[in-house]
Amino acid sequence: MSHFLAIALLQLSLALSSALEPPTAQTGFRTRENNVHAPQLYADKLDFIATLVKLPGANNKRSYWELSYQLYFIPEESYWTSIRRLPRGGSGPSADFFPRTILIAEGHRKSRRIGTLDDRTITLTRLAFKQKVPDALRTKFAVVMTSYTVKIFDAQLNTTVTDSGIFVTDPFDTSPDHPNQVVARKTIYLNFGVNPNGTLNGSQTPRSQVVTRWK
Repeated sequence: MSHFLAIALLQLSLALSSALEPPTAQTGFRTRENNVHAPQLYADKLDFIATLVKLPGANNKRSYWELSYQLYFIPEESYWTSIRRLPRGGSGPSADFFPRTILIAEGHRKSRRIGTLDDRTITLTRLAFKQKVPDALRTKFAVVMTSYTVKIFDAQLNTTVTDSGIFVTDPFDTSPDHPNQVVARKTIYLNFGVNPNGTLNGSQTPRSQVVTRWK
């Protein structure tokens, strides 16, 4: 199982554990509850920012990175029903494992100009989101899924790194002003980093945090 599929499986396993717990409203907004209509937590537009944060051979003209990506919305019922079908002992599901997905965006980029962080960043802005999701499906525990395939050649290491997998996240995020409240998520991040030993890191946390952490 690839590194990032293992990450995705961990996310899905944690989600499944939460889903099986009885709802207790006293424990906060993120407590698992079924089909809570929450259209206020769906942004009208989404930004998507994918970055190759770290690459030892970034200044070598023979280095490059290539990314294919799809951004999906998955209705709550479809997602959690699929999670319960995961086999015991581990699995690395692809986007095809989840029915009734709604495609938000997709694309492919290969870049040999990678000397700076901006050169290694793919940015999509103002992607229509809320209008693509029927109102009845705008529930609290639906998910946004990023499916990806990445290929990176580091000429300094003379190594090609490839991987594919999924990341999942809520349509909402913690409010930066009020930690006990949530707001509509407006940006989906996808970050990669090649280590000096040729292994690959990945994250969905904001790019600014990852840049600092992976220096």
